Amino acid sequence: VRIQNISLWEYFTFRKERMAKLSGGKEPNSVSVWHGTRDLDPMTLCKDAQDGFMMQYSRQGMWGRGIYFAECAEYSNRYAYINNDGSRTMILAELLSGEEIELDPDKNLIHCPPKPAGNMRYDTVTGKSNGSKIYTVYENGRAY
Repeated sequence: VRIQNISLWEYFTFRKERMAKLSGGKEPNSVSVWHGTRDLDPMTLCKDAQDGFMMQYSRQGMWGRGIYFAECAEYSNRYAYINNDGSRTMILAELLSGEEIELDPDKNLIHCPPKPAGNMRYDTVTGKSNGSKIYTVYENGRAY
């Protein structure tokens, strides 16, 4: 099922424009990724008119408390929401990954580390887990 939410699309577009502005006009990289919501009905995110994917729903993970996405659907399937009929639901999202940094797991992360220049942080932390590239973001509005 494809879900469209104009309010979330506008927020996503705002974030995309802001990321471009902060990077000197360069459009941020984006990737199609999977997200499992565990115990939260995915429709809660899809119908939300304000934030969609929210840090407030995030749990501590391998790269700290962030919003996690996986390149491989098989990885996200273990976090899929289980419907009343036993079927599983995940979200295929477009993520503004921007400038990524690959790190070893660090459960203490609360935001991306600074870039070498010092006054800006990377946009996304990535790493590998169980055969999938994992993307972690620490702010709302970066996925649609």
